[in-house]
Amino acid sequence: MTIEERFKAAEAAVVSLTAERDDLRKTVEASVVDVSAELDAAKVSAASQDQKVQELEVALADANAKIAKLEAAKATGSAEAAVILAASGVDPVAAPIAEAVVGSIVEQYAAMPVGPERRAFFKKHKAVLFSSK
Repeated sequence: MTIEERFKAAEAAVVSLTAERDDLRKTVEASVVDVSAELDAAKVSAASQDQKVQELEVALADANAKIAKLEAAKATGSAEAAVILAASGVDPVAAPIAEAVVGSIVEQYAAMPVGPERRAFFKKHKAVLFSSK
């Protein structure tokens, strides 16, 4: 191979590599532009979501305040009944404590002798006896 042929081959290789480099440069620049645009879009989306989260936090705080206000103003059925009875001039009677009733039923059942009376008592108070254990 002569010097001129080697020169032309080297020149062709340089031109080919230069074209390839230019193509790669364009591809990288296009990718950078795309990534930059996606990053900007993500920043805008994150900002709008942050704003929405703040709005929801404010709404949640308002709802919690309303719930607290309603809980404070809530009257139980027994309190309302006591007010109605007091307004009519009748003293309300305190309800017996459920634990005392359960305890006395369990004690009564345990104290009863085995027999038909105990079975009848068990059938009558079965739910209370099972719930006490």
